Amino acid sequence: MTTTAAGQAASHRPNPHSLLRPRGTAVAGMLLETLARNGVDRLWFCSGSELVPLQEAAARARHHGIAVPQLAMTVHEHVAISAAMGESMVTGRPAAVVAHADLGPLNFGAELHTALRGQYPLVLISGYPATHPQRRTSQAFWNQQRWDQGGLFRQYTKWDYKLASYDDVGLVLARAMQVALTPPRGPVYLAVPAEVLAQDLAEGLVTGVDQLAVPRLGEGDGEGIREIARRILAARRPLILTDRVGTDAAAVAALDELAAEFAVSVVATRHRMNLRDDHRSRWGAPRLDEADTVLVLDHSLPWIPADRAPAAGTWIAFVGVDPICAQIPLYEFPADLRLFADLSAFLPALLEELRRQRTASAAERIAVRAEQHERARVRGFADRARAVSEAMAGPVITPTVLGAALNEITEPEDIFVEELGDTAGLVHRSVAGTLFMNGGSSLGWATSGAMGARLASGDRPTVCATGDGGYLFGVANAALWTQSRMDAPVLTVIANNRGYRTGTSHVDSYYPDGYASRAGDYNGGSIDPPPDYGAEARAAGAFGARATTPAELREALRAARDAVERRRVPAVVDAWMPNHLGHLEAASTDAHGGGTR
Repeated sequence: MTTTAAGQAASHRPNPHSLLRPRGTAVAGMLLETLARNGVDRLWFCSGSELVPLQEAAARARHHGIAVPQLAMTVHEHVAISAAMGESMVTGRPAAVVAHADLGPLNFGAELHTALRGQYPLVLISGYPATHPQRRTSQAFWNQQRWDQGGLFRQYTKWDYKLASYDDVGLVLARAMQVALTPPRGPVYLAVPAEVLAQDLAEGLVTGVDQLAVPRLGEGDGEGIREIARRILAARRPLILTDRVGTDAAAVAALDELAAEFAVSVVATRHRMNLRDDHRSRWGAPRLDEADTVLVLDHSLPWIPADRAPAAGTWIAFVGVDPICAQIPLYEFPADLRLFADLSAFLPALLEELRRQRTASAAERIAVRAEQHERARVRGFADRARAVSEAMAGPVITPTVLGAALNEITEPEDIFVEELGDTAGLVHRSVAGTLFMNGGSSLGWATSGAMGARLASGDRPTVCATGDGGYLFGVANAALWTQSRMDAPVLTVIANNRGYRTGTSHVDSYYPDGYASRAGDYNGGSIDPPPDYGAEARAAGAFGARATTPAELREALRAARDAVERRRVPAVVDAWMPNHLGHLEAASTDAHGGGTR
């Protein structure tokens, strides 16, 4: 029988009955159950047409009493990934985010950098557009298809995978978490095609990452520990530099004990509460070029070589989960010793070895350093009190005023999330697990990260300090909406200096006699006039206020704290500071904001 062209065309037309596309929830349900099995409480969720099986599977699980993560809806992926990081940094467990096809993950933007550099064990999941002809029912399925979707994120993730219909869903997800949790921790990415997510049958079983096991580093090489102890005891000016001791409360306690007993100076960043601010060893530290022994603990950038460096002949050791910083292409920091170690195991082992090796002459040096530290601490506290008193009596909000005012309304057990660097350094922290910075160099994380932290901490009061640029980067309207929806209100304080340093004061410092400086032309760095952040917050149903004097700031912060903790609404306080060039523009009264604008 001869087939005509028309007959051939007809034979390739889809049978209308074959257009009944799969609408199962088996794979979606397996994915959700595996996340729950591995300690994920919330799935930060941004909707997409290919993701509806997850919504149905979650509803089905709730109906049947099956444990699955809560779908924590957000309206922007930047908020979702930042909140997930906030959750993970408090719990130490993986956190998960789901986003739509290629478009949603692209909205993660610079927070992918934060997730990698901050070492957050995130499971980033997205759909992948349908490729089966009978499933391609929207033009988006062609537009959103990429040759290698994982390649979009590969430089910022530790692992990526595209799930296939024949894969063991539970095993794939457990493997993702194993990689995410293996030191140094970091994000992983899983793409799930639309056809696979909607399958009626799922291969495999719900799998726990404990069934695969996460590697442990332990205390480190024994001879290396003995050598470090010998060097510290022989030194006159030993110095510890750390960034990430504070990720583990046990390591913080061990560093506290070691630094106090052996009078070792500690210089710590504010990535975490690495060592309480009133610890004697944080005062009177030698300059880097004065130290004769330097111990670097989980710190990828202990100094900037172009600006300063240890003196020639200084003995240097790097210890931590990644002492060579393998994810940084060029790393030119010299060292005499590098040890892979978990600091919570290494520091007690080092403390024990220091005690074993301590001699009478070493004890004399320790006593001298301890006395120097204590004198420096007494002077430092007196100088700080005097500076705060003078600043509070002044007419404008300075960094000193901002830090001191925040200190007044922040309790020791509160969570403080900081995106200002040293600007808010006067906020006193003494409890491990109460201070958080993002760990990378991207802005915009803090407002949503603080929300995730509040949820994960059991609803501890949470205060966030960020700059005006960082606040704008953080998709503030979406962040405030999600805080309200999740009943996780945060008190956000904006240090509003109306610009980016990179485009204002850095222009002056780089070209002090340049055309831009002479003309006062800072186009590209100035955010002036700024948005009315307080009014925007009020429009979103939050508390919003602006303050331009120390007295107004203290009043606004007290009112904001009350709004957050008593009325359960987010709060935004716009602290109007001199701009990067030291100017403070005149402001008019704002009858609605509880301050001036």
